[in-house]
Amino acid sequence: MFSYIAGAITGAAFGSVIGLIKYTMLWKKTIKQNQNISTRVLYRNMGVSYAINIATLFFVFLMRDIMPWDFIVVMIATAVMLSITGKLAPMTEIVGHVEEKTS
Repeated sequence: MFSYIAGAITGAAFGSVIGLIKYTMLWKKTIKQNQNISTRVLYRNMGVSYAINIATLFFVFLMRDIMPWDFIVVMIATAVMLSITGKLAPMTEIVGHVEEKTS
């Protein structure tokens, strides 16, 4: 039972840290630097965000034999916290700064 609880806490902490770093580096920085965000920058940041999520979960997968906790619990907790911290990005504010091109 302790293995499940410790694994959930570890996965949640790891997912939270990576998610907050990702949010700070991608979205917060982009909003502060640009008043008008091009759709190219928006889609690039979304792609980088997905790539970071995949790399994080792949890292947890690679560490499965080294971790003393239950792998599945750590993986699920990491994925849940990546998803929750991804919701921190104020998409209404980001989309409000996207400049639309009119032809």
